[in-house]
Amino acid sequence: MKFSDLPLDKNIIKALDEKNFSELFEIQEKSIPVLLENETDFVGQAQTGTGKTAAFGLPLLSKIGESFNHIQGLILAPTRELATQIQDELKEFSKYTKIRTSVVYGGTPIRDQIKDLKRKKPQILVGTPGRVLDLIDRGFINLGKTQYAVCDECDEMLNRGFIEDVQEILDLLSGNRNIWMFSATMPKPVLKVVQEFLNTPHMVSVQRKSVSSQNIDQGYYLVPRNNKVKAICSLFDSMEDFYGMIFCRTKIEAKIVSEELTAWGIPCSSLHGDMAQDQRTHTMKRFKKKDIILLVCTDVAARGIDVNDLTHVINFGLPQDFESYVHRIGRTGRAGNTGTALTFISPDEKGRLSRLEKFIKAPIKRKRLPKVSDIKKVLLRRELMKLYEKNQTGKSFKDNELYDFFKEETQNEKMETLVQKMFDYISNNIFSNYNSEETLDLADHKVSMRGPQTRGQSERRPINTSEDHVRFFVNLGKNDGVNIQSFLENIAGSASVKRKELKNVVLKDDFSFLEVHKSHKNRFLKGKKLFFKKKALRFEVARTPGKR
Repeated sequence: MKFSDLPLDKNIIKALDEKNFSELFEIQEKSIPVLLENETDFVGQAQTGTGKTAAFGLPLLSKIGESFNHIQGLILAPTRELATQIQDELKEFSKYTKIRTSVVYGGTPIRDQIKDLKRKKPQILVGTPGRVLDLIDRGFINLGKTQYAVCDECDEMLNRGFIEDVQEILDLLSGNRNIWMFSATMPKPVLKVVQEFLNTPHMVSVQRKSVSSQNIDQGYYLVPRNNKVKAICSLFDSMEDFYGMIFCRTKIEAKIVSEELTAWGIPCSSLHGDMAQDQRTHTMKRFKKKDIILLVCTDVAARGIDVNDLTHVINFGLPQDFESYVHRIGRTGRAGNTGTALTFISPDEKGRLSRLEKFIKAPIKRKRLPKVSDIKKVLLRRELMKLYEKNQTGKSFKDNELYDFFKEETQNEKMETLVQKMFDYISNNIFSNYNSEETLDLADHKVSMRGPQTRGQSERRPINTSEDHVRFFVNLGKNDGVNIQSFLENIAGSASVKRKELKNVVLKDDFSFLEVHKSHKNRFLKGKKLFFKKKALRFEVARTPGKR
């Protein structure tokens, strides 16, 4: 079935054509006709990445009256990222209509959202349960005339402790309403909500095969635990095309992995719960624009992120539960594209890998890390492409005084000698991470690496933490308005230590690392609460780069 076959408004069909929406995904084919043609409660069970937003969004838009000034449709989502994503898609679907949508969520000033509600008078409201309840209590949201309520990612609502808030909101709806619920899994508390609030719902299910499908190439690398980051770096350097996400188990692991990959020269960033909403939004904008091509995060931080053209999903070890693996890899291979899901496991995880294969009913192939010679060919090809691209700018060198000087300085060189010298110059920059005598046996190939070191920079000394010092992570970075000087002044003054006692400071956009003598450890962990302006600082003991 095609979208053009559905009884949708011609203006919505026009928007879908612009987005190149043609064939329906399974959950859409099972849901949209039912919701368009009937006034019914509905339950849809489907994994992340199967097209659920269109499955409920298109019928909802079709049932909304453009002339009304009250909330006709309410969509509840467990995270601000998912809520924002849903609203963005609804705005695209309805761009040629007069339907108004708004989104509300916690973590940002409520007064701005109140102004938006007053100004727009939206017919569709998307929000997280807590902020929706807050605005209801303040009298800025009235659900007395709301005809349709959608609960997306219900199992995640349960995991985050929002299920009671959802029930309280559903209780406020009038008797003449339809509730549509979507969830990847159906645990007992979610089924209880279905039984309590829905009247003989129409139920559909999309099996796991829709996520763990043949368009995703699944593989694993067997790598010692302390070599995983360097293995990922070698893999990245060997690929011509890479745009993906790395999943870690914990926030601190995600932050450290992101820091080490950035130090290697990979344009990446982490997404974690300690970031303010504007920082998260900024990071996601950079990721979607491909200013950064690798996003390191946890399952919780990534919930609701929807980017259709990811080439790779990487698991930094196996997740704690196998259902999370299915959610993770379902983020690639979407919308008819192919994708690759790679998992880095240490030898002690092989048993769990076998159980995972039984769970997903599919083999995960053992893969080999690239040889250094192959990596260098890719790096050299990338550098040559940069030169070719710069040479296509159309600028003439005829009147360039420095170009004439360059010709004079090199006119006595034979072409072969000049090419050799240029090759040596380029090689010293782009192969710097692979020219050390240090050799790491990362699997079946021995990969020589010196990293982490940013390409194009001169060699720098690695950070070495002595046994007398402790390395800390702190949730303060450049985005908070600090530089090295103000960072040192604030931390030293607040903790009552001398500036010179703060060693090896690494200042990142959203967080930083520093070292102090172990005698000061408790000042940061158990002493008085430290602040930068009004921001409470949180210190965690971090490991030394390269160690685990």
